[in-house]
Amino acid sequence: MPYRVPKSRLLPPRTAREVERLRLGEVVRQGFAKSPVLVLAAGAGYGKSTLMASLAAGSGVWVTLAEDAQDPVVLGWYLLEAYRSRLGGHALEVERALEHGAWAQAAEGLLEGLAAHPNPVGTAHTLVLDEAQRAASREALAFLRMLSQAPGLRMAILTRRAAPWEVLGRVLGERELAFDAAEALELGRAVAPELPAFEVEHAHSLVQGWPLGLRLLLRAMQRGARPEEAFYAHPDPAGLLAYLLPHLPEPVQKAAARASVLGELDPEEPGWADEAGRLEPYASDLLLERVGGRIRFHPLVRQALMSLLEPAEVRGLLTRAADAALERGEGVRAAGYLLEAGRFGHAADLVLSQGEVWLRRGLTYTVLAMLERIPRDMFATRPGLRYLHAEALRQAGRYAEAEQIYREALEAGVELANLGLARLFLDTVEPARAWPCLEAARRAFPEESQRLWAENLLNSGRVAEARALGLDGPRLWLRGGEPDRALQELRREHTRTAPVAQNHREGTLLLALLEATAGDAASAQAMAHKGRREGETLGSPFVVALAEARLGHALLAQNRWDEARRAYERALALAEGGPARLKVEALGGLAAVEDARAYADMIRLSREAGDPWVEAFMTLAIAYAHLRRGEPFALPALTALEDPFLLALAAAYPWDPGSPELLERYPFLTANTLFAPPVHRTRRLLWEAGKLPVPYHPGVRVEVTALGGLGLRVEGREVRLKREKTRLLLALLLLRDWSKEALVEALEISDGEFRVLWSELLGALEPGRPSRVPGYFLKPYGLARVPELCVDLWQPQAGSALPLEGFDHPEIDRFREEYRSSRRQQLLQSNEPASWLEALHLEPTDETALERLLETPLAAEAWGLYAAAMRELGLEPDRRLERFRSLR
Repeated sequence: MPYRVPKSRLLPPRTAREVERLRLGEVVRQGFAKSPVLVLAAGAGYGKSTLMASLAAGSGVWVTLAEDAQDPVVLGWYLLEAYRSRLGGHALEVERALEHGAWAQAAEGLLEGLAAHPNPVGTAHTLVLDEAQRAASREALAFLRMLSQAPGLRMAILTRRAAPWEVLGRVLGERELAFDAAEALELGRAVAPELPAFEVEHAHSLVQGWPLGLRLLLRAMQRGARPEEAFYAHPDPAGLLAYLLPHLPEPVQKAAARASVLGELDPEEPGWADEAGRLEPYASDLLLERVGGRIRFHPLVRQALMSLLEPAEVRGLLTRAADAALERGEGVRAAGYLLEAGRFGHAADLVLSQGEVWLRRGLTYTVLAMLERIPRDMFATRPGLRYLHAEALRQAGRYAEAEQIYREALEAGVELANLGLARLFLDTVEPARAWPCLEAARRAFPEESQRLWAENLLNSGRVAEARALGLDGPRLWLRGGEPDRALQELRREHTRTAPVAQNHREGTLLLALLEATAGDAASAQAMAHKGRREGETLGSPFVVALAEARLGHALLAQNRWDEARRAYERALALAEGGPARLKVEALGGLAAVEDARAYADMIRLSREAGDPWVEAFMTLAIAYAHLRRGEPFALPALTALEDPFLLALAAAYPWDPGSPELLERYPFLTANTLFAPPVHRTRRLLWEAGKLPVPYHPGVRVEVTALGGLGLRVEGREVRLKREKTRLLLALLLLRDWSKEALVEALEISDGEFRVLWSELLGALEPGRPSRVPGYFLKPYGLARVPELCVDLWQPQAGSALPLEGFDHPEIDRFREEYRSSRRQQLLQSNEPASWLEALHLEPTDETALERLLETPLAAEAWGLYAAAMRELGLEPDRRLERFRSLR
């Protein structure tokens, strides 16, 4: 069910604009030229809304935030409604995510939607977020940080306090937003033309440029007030009333005070028509803002007018407003009125009655904020509030806190807490811990616990029982041996998420796992990065840690061993302090890149969690990684496993001679996936089955290392070429494709000698090749780019080794220098000082790179490298640069 966003929140206010603030408009335009986000931070009455309403007219999107927008899901609904017409099909994706509380995913969807429907070339649109101080929360900040990356978007955040928004962009404060003398005189001519200019200037100096204060003071001076008796800036309510009220009839004062309690009033609202009618003729005197068909009180004016009422009357009016909101079905707004009125008992009862509905709508942070405002002693008399608190914490991913409060609720007699604990252990995939809670819940809540029971059966590896209870969906197909089916379903609609705490199981990170298992490793990598962004936006170490593990799987599937190791190490570090099950995939990944101790820890934690499927999954991932590297691994027997896919993988291991039937059944095994056998074996099997259209397949893997010296390995064994000219031939083939004549000339040999060298190289690369069969790794006259041929020179590389060192040949020398130059430029474009140091290794006398490094912690190492190179050339290091380093 969508969150209802009042239309008035999406319209700019209509306010008096007697002063054309050209100076400030230019400041804003220049600010946007330097930063896509501007924070206009100043107290009430500095003209922020008036300014941006004029600047953003025509191409802007306006959102006035209320306190409920502290909840990122509510903020998402505001932004969705503001942008719905621009998002096209992405609007449905964002709406579905918000309905499930997946606000980080909704932010990604908004960003993707705006990127897919950009502004016309060369234009930008402005998003104005007014009253942003009301929505200041870590989650709202994270949401807007992500949205600010949209191309062609300029964001203006209007707030009374710079924090926490100042991290998003440039801040314009009260000094920039205040009226200057010329603007003050322009206002004086508009609202009090009878006042002399020097009196206007006097008033301007008294209020220190505060626009609203100047307007009020000039109106008071029109009525005979002396400016030196005026307030200076930001008066208390009593001081403000002294200038607002004296000329207003008493009935208007009373009507304004009563209406101000609501903050915003619809003239058609039942029970308020009389007050609205009385206020209409005095709208300019009361500084009322018009938004759509509604009138809104300026925050300072509202605060001042409410001070005229007795506290009991304020409570009564707020209670009346809460009742009206409930009649309209706006329970969240009603609870807000009750909490403001101090009617905490009524608010607590309303939260108890509707809180679970709000949580199902994804309003996790709204519920948490309400519970924090309810006095703790009410939790003792209403133990159901503890259960709601734990549910909200679980949905926010704060598992340790949630578990503690669930247990407190259980001690207070709330049996529902057993269901909550079961959901928590399902979220963290700890089936062994879930069973006792489910046993207890099953007795009290048999219907509600049935699906949870089925999910826990699945997490325990009991797929058939879970399916018999009606469980369905991608996770069941994955664990039931149909990863390709699970992938296709999730690809079609991966926005079909469960509530936010389960995103790692049903959303982006499940898709990352499935892509690595049965799809495309590059897509798996992209999904893992996206999942990490969502986790960082959520502020969830759990999701970020799991995203790093899934990134490791994507890299492991691509045989990028060192990068995978680093991802798994990050995942393990982030998992510290979280559920033990969170470490399993990271430990398994480390074992796959040769960490034997990690394997034993992975097995232990899998068994403690009661999840035999993940134990088998990671064990096979380890085994196949070893197989692709040509290293031995003793695959243990896999017991208590109901996954036919994993069982088939175990039966085929170590693919000697191999299983063409398995390749036919699971064609993704021939691509870069977690369980792919060595590519040369699968392609040989396909060739033997007549499904690879090549004349011959040698069935071996060839590795050529060129960075540093030249090396050749076939099937993991080093091969030494007999002739030096054959080594040179291989080196030249690494540079580019040749014509035969150019190659013969470069080698300085005859045609007959060339045939001998070509034959020797072909025999070394393809041992046992039948005669008169075209080469597989060699083509006329170059190296074939086939999956079984791995050349380090063709991969993105780190490090400062130069290619083909030890060869003295003009073609290779020229290539080496081009490589050095290209690599240096690539490294210098990095933001990492370590990359600059690698660039200096490539050209140790480069003083430009050295100067950059002398401002970093790598200064001493860089200076030593430079000085040694200069002395080797018989030159003295430039001492000016050494002094430059000492100053830092």
